[in-house]
Formats: sequence, structure tokens, C-alpha cells
Amino acid sequence: MEKLQYTLEIEPKPTQRPRLGKFGTYNPSSYTKYKKDMMFLLKSLNIPKQDYSYIRVNFYFSYPQSTAKKNRIDQAPMRYKYDVDNLLKGLFDAMQQSEIIQDDRQISGVYAEKLFTTADKGWIEFELE
Repeated sequence: MEKLQYTLEIEPKPTQRPRLGKFGTYNPSSYTKYKKDMMFLLKSLNIPKQDYSYIRVNFYFSYPQSTAKKNRIDQAPMRYKYDVDNLLKGLFDAMQQSEIIQDDRQISGVYAEKLFTTADKGWIEFELE
């Protein structure tokens, strides 16, 4: 099976814990909007619906404003902030709801990295196989 590579021009966000309200659990509105935006971008890529086994993902984050420009290194590992599994959960949920994958349980292998970018905004790159 060939490897399919894609880029989502969206700032990565981790999946947040559902909140408990009067009428049951719900996701924060910022996360709901993020997932809808990601689904729109995924659908616009016309990714074939297949039985994918592996995914490789790079989550790119822009440096905080407080980081001196001389200390910014492109593609440096991001070793703090955000659990990589929570970043993956949002992508997998959006892929499932966009009907690219039937269920994220079918994915048997995952390689994911959190990286810094010297660009002004972050994005998500992924490869399906």
C-alpha cells in the first residue's frame, strides 16, 4: 500500500476532558470548533476511505512570544506542554467523523512527534499507510 501524505493548516490542540453540566457531559466550545474546522479541512483533502493500518503525525507549534529569536530552532522537539496522545485523539476523532477511517481501533501503529516551528502558526502533517 502506498503512503499518502497530507498537511492540515490548523494549529494543533489537545483533546480536553469533557465537562459536566446540568444536562450531562459536553466538550468545551473551543474544542468543538477546532474539531469541526479539522473535519472541514480533512474533507477538503479528498482522502480515500480505506482500511489504514499506520499513521505518522507531526504536530508543529510556533514558539511562545517570550522565546528569543536567537533561541528558536526549526523542528526542535517540544518536550513540554500537551500530551501527544491527547493531540492524536482529536485527529483520530475528526478522521473518524469525516469517515476517512471507520474506527481508530483499526490503526495498529502510530508514530507522533511534537515539534517547534519558526513559522508564525502551527500545523499538522500526517502520513497514512
